[in-house]
Amino acid sequence: MTPAEGGMRIGLIGAGVMARRHLDVLRRLEGVSVAAVCDADPARAEAVAGETGARSLPDWETVIGSELVDALFVCTPPGAHAAPAIAAMGAGLAVYLEKPLARALDDGDAIAAAWSSSGAVCAVGYQWRSLDLVDRVRAALAGAPPGLMVARSYGPTEPGRRDLEGGSEWFADPAASGGILFELASHDIDLQVALAGAARRVQAASAHGLLALARTPESRLDDAVAVTVEFESGAIGLVAVGWNDAAQPPLYTLDVQAQDVALELVLDPAFTLSGTARGERVEARSPNPRVTSVERFLAAARAGDPAAVACTPADALLTLRAVLAAEAAIKRCQASA
Repeated sequence: MTPAEGGMRIGLIGAGVMARRHLDVLRRLEGVSVAAVCDADPARAEAVAGETGARSLPDWETVIGSELVDALFVCTPPGAHAAPAIAAMGAGLAVYLEKPLARALDDGDAIAAAWSSSGAVCAVGYQWRSLDLVDRVRAALAGAPPGLMVARSYGPTEPGRRDLEGGSEWFADPAASGGILFELASHDIDLQVALAGAARRVQAASAHGLLALARTPESRLDDAVAVTVEFESGAIGLVAVGWNDAAQPPLYTLDVQAQDVALELVLDPAFTLSGTARGERVEARSPNPRVTSVERFLAAARAGDPAAVACTPADALLTLRAVLAAEAAIKRCQASA
């Protein structure tokens, strides 16, 4: 389905915090309008509809069948990604799917298969892949895999969800959300997959009640996670995640080490690359990927080019496999403790 003559018409499946994050971007872009919105909480959908001039519809099936939209942003919890994403792609709509791809491998496989068979445009919201700095790192590596990657992620979870106050019931349930392994660490794992390829072996450990959750011992979530990934390319990746509201400003970085290459990516709030590559100094900066990932998706949707997005479902499926392997490793560690 090609966009209507009046511009790209967007539907929102889910009207929570992440939908509003995307709205902040969409409002600044020309040729884009929000035409329809639904949410499990009708009042929340009505509020977003009132702000944007969109129609509030009862469910995602009605949004997809309404012929009001050219593209969907699926902003539901990860366990509810598969059904609307698959149906939308089957209907020829472009889909921006919040990360992670899914909560379970079966759903991830189904989404990737639907994307492959439909020929639809689908971007998964691993926004760091849209940074042109990632292409600069690839150029510095000159086709070789990195030797060692070390990611640090220290900061809060999504503030708007009020996670420490119990504001998000689905995030508080690790079976539904996967906790910070899926919500935070999967960003870091995905960026390492983007640079090194598929994971071969994953080890992981986690802890609870040491950082943000020290005052809430009843929580079932972890607030510290460490992951080690051995990639099929031979690269080694380390990911350390601390859910810590005291980390102000938050710290999100990736160090990339290879023969004659030593680079540091700073990933928030500035987006910079610095270091050396083959004897040359490297210094670069990128715009905010919250914006560039959406812009790339909309450009791909207008062009009807599934390969033009920053992260496809096939890309995100590799990440999901690695994250699920980390979750399994954590459970093994906990069972043997």
